[in-house]
Amino acid sequence: MKNSRVHQAKNVVTTLLLCLVLSVTVAAPAGAAKKETATLHNIKYGDKIPAFKAKNIATGKVETVSPGKGRPIVIMFFSIKPAFRKKRSLALLAALSDLSESYKNKVKFIGVYSAAKDRQVVARYMESSANKVAVYADPGKKIYDTFGVFMMPLVVIGNQDGRLQEVIPYTFNIRQLIDGNLKVLLGEWTKKQFHESLRPKKTAAKSEEEKEYIRRINYGRIMESKKMHAQAVREFSTAVKLMPDAIEGWLELGYALLAQKDLAKAADAFGKALSIDQESDDAIAGLGLVYYEQGDMDKAKRQLENAFISPKPRLEVIIALANIYEQEGDNVKANRLNKLAVNRLMTMYEQRWK
Repeated sequence: MKNSRVHQAKNVVTTLLLCLVLSVTVAAPAGAAKKETATLHNIKYGDKIPAFKAKNIATGKVETVSPGKGRPIVIMFFSIKPAFRKKRSLALLAALSDLSESYKNKVKFIGVYSAAKDRQVVARYMESSANKVAVYADPGKKIYDTFGVFMMPLVVIGNQDGRLQEVIPYTFNIRQLIDGNLKVLLGEWTKKQFHESLRPKKTAAKSEEEKEYIRRINYGRIMESKKMHAQAVREFSTAVKLMPDAIEGWLELGYALLAQKDLAKAADAFGKALSIDQESDDAIAGLGLVYYEQGDMDKAKRQLENAFISPKPRLEVIIALANIYEQEGDNVKANRLNKLAVNRLMTMYEQRWK
């Protein structure tokens, strides 16, 4: 059977990975300690966060931001272009404004608008919904590059000494994560209390229908892991009949159908998932991959770019998007994503050998 577009691109990335592995001739010393790195390219956990000067969008004055000085700092990097970033960025900016109101002077909250255009849109939004946060203009992305930001919106948290404490890419519970980290830094919570706050709340006993739904989902995943796509589709199809309002079954069905190249039915399954949760990263990614397999690169690019800003984008998304950029001649973006794909594959191989 002819390989799909994603599989063809994945083979190329795997070849690059093998070349990379074969090129390594000197191993790290046994027992060498590895310093944990943050998801910023230029700052590690525990490193001092650099001070910077920038123009305050609200006042028009150039101000110096110096992390530390006895209180934690929350820095949000954001832009509102392309359109898929706008909703998340502005909603997160409003959430920081609310948190600023709660913490008063205990924590410094700021935003860094790393874009050259549409500053007036941000200024108007600040007046109406986010007037508790000082937002600074970074039109040339100098601050963005100094920190080594890799995606937006992104939150950087520093402790009372101005050292990097946490980096949080956008996720559905990002406000909860920011709040919990700040409570730990301020001594209001222990780390154990923070972790407990993130545990899913206990629910009532499951009905027989729910138990059967879970069984079908689990059976389908086993079939899918063995490349038995037809059997997986059967199990997931039964699951969505049992609980049509549960998104998990539709997502699993969509990816199983995508593996079978049944693109029309896969698109329908992902559409059902989006009708349940219109911001589901997996549903957005799935629909983008369907468009990609159909050869509709314009639609695919819009969906895949949206899926890429999820906290942990799927490997297939990274590979497909890299291929689209390469076809468009944007080799800088293509190479960046290919490197990310190689790193992801390297991690997968390392975990497999542990």
